[in-house]
Amino acid sequence: MVGVTHCSKADYAKSRRRFQQAYGAGEYTQAVETLRRAKESCWGALDATARGWLVSDLGLAALRAGQPDFCLQILAEAPRELEPQSRVARAIAHNRGLCTGASVAAPPATTPGTSLPVQVMAGLRVSSPQEASTALTREWRAPYELREGALPARRERELRRCTDLDGVDVRDVDVTVTNDFYAFRMKSIHCRALRRVAQAQPSRTSHVRELLSMKKPGEVLPAALAQVFSDEDAARMAQARHAGRSWHDVDEQLRLEVSPDETRGGELEVHGAVIEGYLEWWATGDFNADGYEDVLVFRSLGATGGTISDQAAFVLTRTRSKGVLEVVERLD
Repeated sequence: MVGVTHCSKADYAKSRRRFQQAYGAGEYTQAVETLRRAKESCWGALDATARGWLVSDLGLAALRAGQPDFCLQILAEAPRELEPQSRVARAIAHNRGLCTGASVAAPPATTPGTSLPVQVMAGLRVSSPQEASTALTREWRAPYELREGALPARRERELRRCTDLDGVDVRDVDVTVTNDFYAFRMKSIHCRALRRVAQAQPSRTSHVRELLSMKKPGEVLPAALAQVFSDEDAARMAQARHAGRSWHDVDEQLRLEVSPDETRGGELEVHGAVIEGYLEWWATGDFNADGYEDVLVFRSLGATGGTISDQAAFVLTRTRSKGVLEVVERLD
C-alpha cells in the first residue's frame, strides 16, 4: 500500500532532483529506487497530474533499468481522472507502448576502447537509438501540407512522418495560424533530434556528463543558448560565441532550476533578465564521430510578459574537462 505520511513539497522536490541526477548519469537502477521510495512516501500528498508524471517517469526509468514488467505495473497505477489528451496522459500512453512486450533493446554494441553508450532522456519520448530510428518513419495523427508554390519539383505534397521533412523548411509548410506554426516547428525540431540520436555512436571520452547534475549549468552552457528574438540578438550572440562566453556571461540574472511544478516532468525552469522558459536534456552520445561525448539539449524561451518566443535544440560538446561547452549544431 502506498504511504501518505510525512511528505512535504520540499521533500518531494528533493527526491525528484536526486532522481533526475541519477537518470541523467545513466544510473537507472538507482533512479528507480529513488523515485519508488518517493512514491511510497508522497503518493497521497500529490494531485492527479503530479501522480501521473511520477508513474510516467518511474516507468521509463524502470524500462531503462531492464525492468519492463515493473514499468507496466507502475504505469497501470496512473490516475484514471487524467484528461486523455493532456501532456502527462500522452506521455504515459507512449511509455506504456515502449514497455509492452516485456523486452528491452540491448545496449549499443561497443568497439574496442568504447565505454559510454548512447543514453536517451525522457524528454525526447523515445528510450534508445533504435526507438528513435523507428519513430522517424511512424505516421503522425494528422498530416501537414506544403504551401502552394513551395518546392514545386516535389510531387508528394503531404507531410506524414519525420522522413518526409528532408529538405523542407518551416516556411514551405501551409501553416498560417500562429499555434500551428509553433506546433510544426516543434515537430520539425523533434524530428531532427530523433535523426541525430538514431545515428549517434557510443563515445570513448566524456567531458559533458557532469553537466546533467550541475547546480549552475548556465556557467558552462554557451551563450548561443540565449534568446534570439531579432537580428540584433543574433549578431550579439555570434560575437559572444566567438569569444567563448557562457550563457550566464550574457545574462547575469540567469537561473536554471529544477521545477517545483511536477507537471513539468523534471524540466529545468529558465529565468533571466528579460526571458523565461524551460530546458530539457534530450540525449548524450557521439553525434559527430570524433570519439567525444556530446549532449543534445532543447530549450524554449519567451520574452517575460510578451508573446515572442524562440525554440531550438543544440548539440553541445567539450573536449577538455573544464570550460564553456561549444555548439556542434543548432537544430531549429
